[in-house]
Amino acid sequence: MIRTDFHLHSTYSTDGSSTMEQEILHAIELGLTAICFTEHNDYGANPDGSFVVDIDAYRRGFAAMQEKYGDRIELLYGIEAGLQPSADIYSYFEDYLSANPFDFVIGSSHVVKNKDPYYPVFFEDYEDDDAAYRAYFEEELQNASMYDSYDSYGHLDYILRYGRTCNEFFTYEKFADVLDPLLETIITHGRCIEVNSAGYRKGMGVPNPHTDILRRYRELGGLPPTVGSDAHEISDMAADFDKAEQAIRAAGFSSYSIFRKRQRYEIEL
Repeated sequence: MIRTDFHLHSTYSTDGSSTMEQEILHAIELGLTAICFTEHNDYGANPDGSFVVDIDAYRRGFAAMQEKYGDRIELLYGIEAGLQPSADIYSYFEDYLSANPFDFVIGSSHVVKNKDPYYPVFFEDYEDDDAAYRAYFEEELQNASMYDSYDSYGHLDYILRYGRTCNEFFTYEKFADVLDPLLETIITHGRCIEVNSAGYRKGMGVPNPHTDILRRYRELGGLPPTVGSDAHEISDMAADFDKAEQAIRAAGFSSYSIFRKRQRYEIEL
């Protein structure tokens, strides 16, 4: 049974709607043993500077919650870094991640050529969903080749949530020429991928990544994945973790990974 949630956003993230304290109290109610806040830092993705957490306020707020609730639940301090294949953004994150005492770093691809597939207009640049998905995976491969300062690659097929046909016509075989080297690069760097249960909430019927990607990751020798809900409000915390656990087991894993002070630990399912 998965009783840790390692992908949470509070009101310290631009799109978070529940406070850190509300999420901690709800985690205790749910019987979780540990949670990790992973506030957004999508540096360089938005001209207005949104989705870049106020790190000083976040650090102070976390410290206050640690003092207040740390004897009731394990609280961990993380970040979700928005990766892009840019030398400037790479240098920024190298400095940023070494300067901050994070327990856990998710590396995620939220944009392709600085556009987010969350917005329907993104897909107007592509002939069909498959062309958009390929562009996304190709940029992820660039990111995975450039960066190795993260711990787990987040929601590896994030774009499938928002395609016009979602994942209805997705098959691993269509994109194996990109996905295989992407997974191999992540594995070679000694990094995990995340099983993100939001895919169920987004109507995919599977987590992110798709179970076919997760299975192939296991076949290629991937480490046990991290697990997170990607909750931005308390109602989504640990949502569909029973289904996520089934997907992880079906892929051939008997454990999952968590991080403390950037060190990986395995927990049996």
